[in-house]
Amino acid sequence: MLNMADRMPTKKLLLFIVVPGLLILLVASLWHVSSWRGEALPERGAMVGGPAPDFLLPDRYGHQLSLSQFRGHNVLLVFWASWCPPCRTEMASLQRLHDNSAVQNLKVIAVNVGETEEQVAFFADRQQLSLPILLDLGNDVQQRYGVYQLPLAFLVDGQGRVIARHLGLRDWNSNDVIAELNQLGGE
Repeated sequence: MLNMADRMPTKKLLLFIVVPGLLILLVASLWHVSSWRGEALPERGAMVGGPAPDFLLPDRYGHQLSLSQFRGHNVLLVFWASWCPPCRTEMASLQRLHDNSAVQNLKVIAVNVGETEEQVAFFADRQQLSLPILLDLGNDVQQRYGVYQLPLAFLVDGQGRVIARHLGLRDWNSNDVIAELNQLGGE
């Protein structure tokens, strides 16, 4: 028969192992929920109202492009990968936005993260994409922008400031979005 003295180690075990484990789970859950809402960690990445980090990346044809060469234009900078289902869906919408004459003073640039030139070329050719696609082969720009989920888009104004940020799939060619882009870009 067990007496109270035999139960003490079980209670201590609960107190010292289970309770801290639950606290760790709670903290991890809160971080996960905030990341799903698209909130960036405050100490990392490009933030709305702040400067957009400049970069120099090759496009899929080997030409080097920088964000600063588009100064004077608004830039929709979208981070994506072909293995990401929402990204694959969104690329057709971005191509239509790129081709849409109703959009004022906007350059659309897609930054592929972590895939080879061959993977990007295969996807772009199959989808008949002509918008600029840059290759972030080492994920350096992705890290500087604080991109940890895809697709993630930044709207950068002509002075190089981030004026909007959007996480997730979006129909970039809808009338509402075009009106929003024109309005944000005109501020």
